[in-house]
Amino acid sequence: MKPTPNQTPTDPLAALLARAQQALGRNALPEVAQLLNQAQRSHPNDPRIFMLGGVLAEKSGKTDQAIEALEHAARLAPQWWPAQLELALLLARSNRFTRALEQADQVFRLAPTQLPVLLNLVDIAHRSGDLGRAIRWLQQGLQLRSNDTLLQDYLARDLAAVGRLDEALVLWAQVLEREPQNAPARLARLEALVEAQRPTEAAADVQVLLQQQPDDPVYRYYEQWTQGQTPPVQPVELLRLRFDGMAEGYDIHMVRVLGYQLPQQVAEELRSLFPARDGHLLDLGCGTGLLGLYLGPWQGAVVGVDISRPMLDRAARHGVYDKLHQVNVLDALRDTPSDQYQIITALDVFPYVGDLAQAIVHAGRILTAGGVFIGSTEKADAQAGAERGYVLQANGRYAHHQTALQAWLEAAGFVQIELLEQPLRTERGQPVVGVVITARKPA
Repeated sequence: MKPTPNQTPTDPLAALLARAQQALGRNALPEVAQLLNQAQRSHPNDPRIFMLGGVLAEKSGKTDQAIEALEHAARLAPQWWPAQLELALLLARSNRFTRALEQADQVFRLAPTQLPVLLNLVDIAHRSGDLGRAIRWLQQGLQLRSNDTLLQDYLARDLAAVGRLDEALVLWAQVLEREPQNAPARLARLEALVEAQRPTEAAADVQVLLQQQPDDPVYRYYEQWTQGQTPPVQPVELLRLRFDGMAEGYDIHMVRVLGYQLPQQVAEELRSLFPARDGHLLDLGCGTGLLGLYLGPWQGAVVGVDISRPMLDRAARHGVYDKLHQVNVLDALRDTPSDQYQIITALDVFPYVGDLAQAIVHAGRILTAGGVFIGSTEKADAQAGAERGYVLQANGRYAHHQTALQAWLEAAGFVQIELLEQPLRTERGQPVVGVVITARKPA
């Protein structure tokens, strides 16, 4: 713990608070409470006691009490950034984003040069869906630490995320000039070059990465793109890389920031189609379980499949899924026995698969007679890729032609096929137009 303004070299509480922190690390919560009560009797206004008390309350599942304790610590030592930061982090973890950002602004004013502090503040901005604020803090931090490659990399990633690719590429050039073996930064730049449709420069980064790891499937995937090819699927390793780090704030980001309403809409449709809530459901690419969250209690078995373990861990918290499997969606479809489910959903999954022919065939095989399939993908509105039915977009996701979707569904034996064009979410202020698929297996 950082020293308080009035801490002395002969701090009488140091040993006691150190024992409390050690007990916290062991999750020995009653011992922590006893130690903090002992400390408070002799030093009732020491902010460190209330700061640790806040941590204890949160670990005990008492979020409101934790916030009260940290607020008291912050009032006792308004210039002590550790207490102010702990309060901001807790507010963000409890989804109180407006207050968290206000508190984070105060922390930045107190400790603008502290790198760990700045990275925590950026995390708060990310959780809150406020990339603009994250960018502003990182830019201000770089004014004080102009050659910090970590801050440059963070800022480049956020600039790329909001579409300011040219600025991001300038920063990554500076990072890689000083750290040419920085593979994560080079891969991030490669993805920005792909989005910017600059294959020649992207190819140079691909070759550097392949020299480091010749058999890496993600690098090989991007090598195909630089050579003008369209891979039929994205490698599992790329999907894990993309989604594992998104799990913590995924629900808030998708629903609150991007306006993603499809899971709620599909849940309402399923409750209408199955009023007894008794159909067995396979949720492909379930992610953090948004469909299960909106679906609520369900009498039939609900099974979720996703490639990301952190996503599945979040889905498990909803208490709706009977089973959750970490497996590639295509492998799950191939390996599931026939005639198992009355419902299969695949929401926001097909943008990561190009050739859907076999996936749709297996979905039809797995459904019971009369079963319903509901999925979504992004709409290909140009003629590019029409001959194969899909195109790999600059954003790194696939979009599909409706004629191909119709043909694949008919070939798999589906009937009552509906392809509804609608916005799926917003991205950089623009609607992402998609196709919602509803089809039935013949009774």
